Amino acid sequence: MKKLIFLYLFLILALTSCTEGMEELNHDPEGVSSATAGSFMNTAILEGVNTGLSRSHRLNNELMQVTVSLTEGNTVFHRYVLFPSESDYMWSNYYLSLTNIEDMIQKAKAMSQPNYLAIGLTLKAWLFANLTDIYGDIPYSQALKGYPNYVVNPAFDKQEDIYTDLIAKLDTANTLYDVTKTLTLGQDALFGADKSTVGTVRWKKFTNSLRLRLLMRGEAKSPAFQAQLKTMLANPDKYPLMASSDESAALKFTQVTPLLNPFTSARDYDFNGANAVSEFFIKTLSTWSDPRLDIWATKASSKYTGIPSGYTIAEGPAMNAISSSKLNKNLKTSLILGTILQYAEVEFLLAEAALKGYTTDSPKDHYEKGISASIKYWGATQPTDFLTRSGVAYNGTLQQIMTQKYIALFFNDMQQWFEYKRTGYPILPVGKGVENNGKMPMRLKYPLSTQSLNRANYDKAVAQMGGDDINTKTWWTK
Repeated sequence: MKKLIFLYLFLILALTSCTEGMEELNHDPEGVSSATAGSFMNTAILEGVNTGLSRSHRLNNELMQVTVSLTEGNTVFHRYVLFPSESDYMWSNYYLSLTNIEDMIQKAKAMSQPNYLAIGLTLKAWLFANLTDIYGDIPYSQALKGYPNYVVNPAFDKQEDIYTDLIAKLDTANTLYDVTKTLTLGQDALFGADKSTVGTVRWKKFTNSLRLRLLMRGEAKSPAFQAQLKTMLANPDKYPLMASSDESAALKFTQVTPLLNPFTSARDYDFNGANAVSEFFIKTLSTWSDPRLDIWATKASSKYTGIPSGYTIAEGPAMNAISSSKLNKNLKTSLILGTILQYAEVEFLLAEAALKGYTTDSPKDHYEKGISASIKYWGATQPTDFLTRSGVAYNGTLQQIMTQKYIALFFNDMQQWFEYKRTGYPILPVGKGVENNGKMPMRLKYPLSTQSLNRANYDKAVAQMGGDDINTKTWWTK
């Protein structure tokens, strides 16, 4: 219990670390006071990306039938079994990263650095959105006030209120950028804005593209979001969005410490031996003869062979006996795996917005640009007839847009799961061994440490949401 209390206070009081060159620096009053706004940026980005990649591999890929575990025990997520211990990792790591971001924001204000303030607000929106999309109502307005305010029992905010504030912060960030200036307080590992104002422009486009993501996620539940969408998309000069794959918000790994693909040191078995690529994923891509499949998966006996998700325990030996396709181990050292938000996603968001009447654009045009952008991002060659192939040729449905978006969100933290919860697409087969009454989990339960050490606010949050259960729907869930 003493260890739990220490960990809890460690997280809430925000005694964390970061540096300009991404080396360790203890988070203490003297260390923070001597640091600059740029000192916190790269560490927060790297930690946030690595947290997302870890759980994309472990949880998202299994829930969303990219992969299927071939072992029993703690890796049965493809059967919709989520153990309480799974809740701790993302909660702890995202909040720790957010303490660096909060320090960055406060330093940017104190030093009158509007570009760093805009970036800090953007990164804050990115990670808080991920947290609330995973858990629902979370500590937000009172979070990150450990030092110097010592708020050790933060209240939980409603997800709708969190989204409303995050979208407002992104709107503010958009107005703060001075795109005629570079970043001068350290290196920028994401867009290189320390070297060129092109990078500053790309930060601004990322900010607005993230705002578009959040507005679209809540648009079905909020007339206010619908109005903001129309205003935003009608003013591209004021709200510029990503316009090419080169503008994607993706941390490029250099394979030089600390910018290492986090899977580099993993055993091959841990990365791609204990699970196979799913039958659904293989069939979907194989039907189209999709060029990305060669990059993402291996062949088994000269062909792609997937394993059905949700197989029963009794079927385990038979599944293991199949010569199945695995994740390509080249992904372990891929320099482009660190996706936050790709240009391809922006095009699919615009396709959906056009389909729903928020713009007069052609949904087909944005849909096709999204496919092409994803193929280009992964370095594959798009066949000349690809966009006219059966199943790929645009048919005017949201299901088709979301299915292609699902493919494009490969290894993009938990975004495939989020979009499935929002839209119900793609339509995934449900195996005979699936538990939870065959229902996709809608959230993770709150961590045990939060349940025990912030009990009063936890109880209020549970009553507010209607239960701390994996099936409890959050605000924007379909």
